[in-house]
Amino acid sequence: LTGVPREQRAFQYLLAHAIPGDPRHVLQTFDQWCYGCEHLSCVGPLKGRIVERLLYERAPLRVLELGAYCGYGTVLLAQGLPPGARLYAVEGDPRHAAVAEKVIRLAGFDE
Repeated sequence: LTGVPREQRAFQYLLAHAIPGDPRHVLQTFDQWCYGCEHLSCVGPLKGRIVERLLYERAPLRVLELGAYCGYGTVLLAQGLPPGARLYAVEGDPRHAAVAEKVIRLAGFDE
């Protein structure tokens, strides 16, 4: 009804409620939005713990994410990588990529 896509509304919610530079808080705030406001397809906290465990166990130096959507998974992956690792995130939809980039930067990952 507002003409603003829900992905952008989610980002506006993050701006208003998430602590900038705190990836965990950004993800928690994203979860609050997805469970309490509008559904967005994202990993979520339960599957997120599995991803975190795998990153910890394997400590990859390079990760490729195909389909970043709004950046939730990207932030989850980035916070679990060892120092010096590189994460390459690809999103085919330019509107979603723009939101993902803003979410990633809000979480404190600038590169």
